[in-house]
Amino acid sequence: MTSIVALHSLPDLLVSGLDLVFVGINPGERSAQRGHYYAHPGNAFWRVLSASPLVDLDVTPEDDAVLHEAPERGIGPFRIGLTDVVKRVLTDSTGITDAELRASVPAFRARIAAARPRAVCFTTTRGFTAIYPRAWRSRAWGRQDVPALEGAEVWVMPSPSGRAAAYHGETAQVLADLAASLRSAAPERPIPLPPSLRGKGVEMLGVEPPTAPGERAPRPTTHRKRANA
Repeated sequence: MTSIVALHSLPDLLVSGLDLVFVGINPGERSAQRGHYYAHPGNAFWRVLSASPLVDLDVTPEDDAVLHEAPERGIGPFRIGLTDVVKRVLTDSTGITDAELRASVPAFRARIAAARPRAVCFTTTRGFTAIYPRAWRSRAWGRQDVPALEGAEVWVMPSPSGRAAAYHGETAQVLADLAASLRSAAPERPIPLPPSLRGKGVEMLGVEPPTAPGERAPRPTTHRKRANA
């Protein structure tokens, strides 16, 4: 098995002018090995995102680096990015101390400021409380009544981790409300694409990408979204 020490952190999948950024605590070992966010097979993130109005197609971990181009690729109406508060690779996020979270906040805020998203959605309450101490209220999922995060409205969803499976049913409403909020507050003019999005390459903000997997293949547009039950 690959040593955690040898693994590179996941890159921040952030570009300027995003609609939404999902924020985790830190990359897990399995995700770092595969080079994709929320790639542990027990994590429900991609399943709940696929079932939401935020995307029009089923998406998988291999789609993480193209979600910022979702409208152009026919994936969905919103440009979506991903990052973590802490960039250290550790499978059990309980090993990330509160002190480490707090120490990571300035760099995290700088990354969000550079990307200028319209909304951020924390996929764990610990990530949220690192930025907004004492603001969390038990099971108060959804949009948070807190100051904007570098200009972005702030949302919290239940953790998609397998250990939080009991809360996954509440995620659907959060993501539906988030999609509705983004639609209602959509800018009158489309956000112009930065030069890095006009060619084949894209200049991501933040940490360097891992050296492990090879270049991600473009997302095929033939995978239709599963009908909701």
